[in-house]
Amino acid sequence: MMINNRFKMETTPQEEAFGRLSEEGMLNAMFECQGILTDVDQDWPRNLPKEDLDTIYEDYLSAVCWLDHIINQNSAGNSLPRSKYLGEWMQHFEWGLLPYATSLDFKFKFLHARLVKVMGVHGTPSIKGCTAKEVIR
Repeated sequence: MMINNRFKMETTPQEEAFGRLSEEGMLNAMFECQGILTDVDQDWPRNLPKEDLDTIYEDYLSAVCWLDHIINQNSAGNSLPRSKYLGEWMQHFEWGLLPYATSLDFKFKFLHARLVKVMGVHGTPSIKGCTAKEVIR
């Protein structure tokens, strides 16, 4: 969800986390396309403090739970209105999650698998294995 500061919206913390993290994923992909992120520390995100990783995990977890709530056919949130860009936003969100899922412990890998399942229910393909240019389109 691209947050436009001129138009404040009431959102849940989970929806806000999804919007912030999908925007962060999109910006990371754009920077990578432009060659700005080529000299990133090779140990990142493994060298982050445990407290920071726990906070990041909780943000991603709450956002995936919110997605599951609005997309799952058996959920009351399924009747909520959705943007036509939700699929692209989920792919940007996944791009931001992938560095954690590919280089850290099972929590992030499990969370990525859950996200891919939710994306499949929505009909959005996973971008794992894609380049940053393919993510930005």
